[in-house]
Amino acid sequence: MHRRLGNIRLVTFDLYDTIYTPCEPVEKTYAEPLLRQGIHVDKQKLQKGISHVMKHMRQHYPNYGYGLMSSREWWRQVVDLTWGSIGVSKTTLGHRRMLTAREELIDRFNTSKGYRMFDEVPKVLKYLQQRGITCGVISNMDEAGEKVLCDFGIRSYFDFVLKSVTVGIEKPDSRIFDMALSGVGIPAYDALHVGDSEEMDYHPARRAGMEARIVYRHHDAKVLVARRPEKYIATLEALTDIV
Repeated sequence: MHRRLGNIRLVTFDLYDTIYTPCEPVEKTYAEPLLRQGIHVDKQKLQKGISHVMKHMRQHYPNYGYGLMSSREWWRQVVDLTWGSIGVSKTTLGHRRMLTAREELIDRFNTSKGYRMFDEVPKVLKYLQQRGITCGVISNMDEAGEKVLCDFGIRSYFDFVLKSVTVGIEKPDSRIFDMALSGVGIPAYDALHVGDSEEMDYHPARRAGMEARIVYRHHDAKVLVARRPEKYIATLEALTDIV
């Protein structure tokens, strides 16, 4: 059973896998522009390629290339390297067809077309708004994340959206949480952060002095939530029992 927290005046959210998630397996979305160009790919190899390339890009060009390139150029490199890992290049596909397919893929993830919002989100955000609680976003994201919120029709529920690519600080650096708290003038002990990652959300929020919860949507959620209700929730709807 969840313990209701007293005096919470600010609730902040991560976005990816907290507010919304890809509407289909990412490797399927990466394959679709190629299929329209007549190229069939091994989705398992594509999945491995995506994982390897994302790890490489985040290590060598963190925070979507902040200070080095635009986030759009960062994603272009991600797509080129990912498709290259399965043998698709400008040489095999053709320069113009490659550019068309790549921009089509990036555009899909720049809007709500690439994602689905979790069903309970509007209800929970409306509840928090009616309670007079300030809501915000603290997320490792580029400019597209805010556009997705607008497309889903929920941007107006958030008093601020703190994007890592704008402020130049990524989670798990707890300074991004300090920035959010300072911006709204609410002390950490009156704030709660919700995300899907222990490393990127729970621990840095706690280091900043905030309350924190991990939304855990997997098959064994009931067991984990029952064992650790002070740390885990199964859906965002549990917030209506907490604040």
